[in-house]
Amino acid sequence: MPVDTGGAFTAFGWDAVNVVVQGLVSLEDRPNLIKLTKYIEGGIEPVLEASLQRLFDASLGPAWRDLQEMRALMQAAVRGQIKRPSEVATPQLMACVSYYEQHIPQNQRDKVIDSQIRVFRHNREHYQKITANLLPILSMLTSGDLGGSLSPDPFDLADKRPIMNFEKIERGGHVLYMCLDSLPDPSVASAIGALAIADLAARAGMRYNLGITRRITLVVDEIANVINQPLIEILNKGAEGGIHSICAMQTLADLAKRLGSEDAARMALGNLNNLFALRSKDRPTQDFIVETFGKTGIHTMRVGINQGADTHLGDWSAGQSVQLTESMEERVPVDILGKLPNLQYFGSVAGRLVKGRFPILDPDFDRPKANVKEAA
Repeated sequence: MPVDTGGAFTAFGWDAVNVVVQGLVSLEDRPNLIKLTKYIEGGIEPVLEASLQRLFDASLGPAWRDLQEMRALMQAAVRGQIKRPSEVATPQLMACVSYYEQHIPQNQRDKVIDSQIRVFRHNREHYQKITANLLPILSMLTSGDLGGSLSPDPFDLADKRPIMNFEKIERGGHVLYMCLDSLPDPSVASAIGALAIADLAARAGMRYNLGITRRITLVVDEIANVINQPLIEILNKGAEGGIHSICAMQTLADLAKRLGSEDAARMALGNLNNLFALRSKDRPTQDFIVETFGKTGIHTMRVGINQGADTHLGDWSAGQSVQLTESMEERVPVDILGKLPNLQYFGSVAGRLVKGRFPILDPDFDRPKANVKEAA
């Protein structure tokens, strides 16, 4: 979700998702993005009604609908004597909610159902306002063919595509390549990338808890488009779960815009151990690179010689002086970073400064010229 300064809208969005997810899990229904969009935008009523019926079946028996109190509440709901928070609330749901609140003891109530009732009782118009940042993202991730790709239906026999997750990819030793196509649609690309990284962060925590150390290499290009708090957690603690990260970016300003401030951007970059810097024209980025490379002592020696003769015949004098000074200077001058040729770089590897050049791989280098012509 977009970064907000106070964090209130992000917290409300998380709570809205959590209420729906916990309700679906309690009903043994697998959550996905399409269901989240349906129950956050359309209302929690279907999940709440199914959860209450499941609770009553387990605690009151299959004949709970014939209870005297339930019948009285049902008749009151049908006559409109029980105020409905929303138009989609059925009389049966109102009766079930009223029975739960009036006749179920506190020590026998379910926290998941309590949170659903809290959302159910919340003013509908105000609830839509506080989840305004969440619904556009869910709409982007569930529209068109994207909905079927990110939220597959395992019971759809017409869809022959395999359903994959990070655990299956890891156990199979596969390579996952995600082309987010951020150039024409950066908003959807950012949401998908952030969602995948959050899923990988959860997998990293599971790997750490289970003691799985098989190495996984995470490569994120244009990190400013997808970085979020889960990715920062992966950079900070992912190595303990066997995840080694490689991140590429353009300027520090791109990262600062995504995270909200330059301090947040520097904090995120502080979790990366090594740094490779190609040509950079942005001055704040140059300053960050130079700070990473550090300073070194520069020694300056000045040698002076003087000689001369006095007025008396035969008198002559000479002198020699040596002055040695030391100053701390940047190991790589800032101006050089903006003048590096293509594919040349400075790097800080395990605290050691290196200067190098990436080779250009020519696939036709060893091929005979005749074959090159035929292929052309």
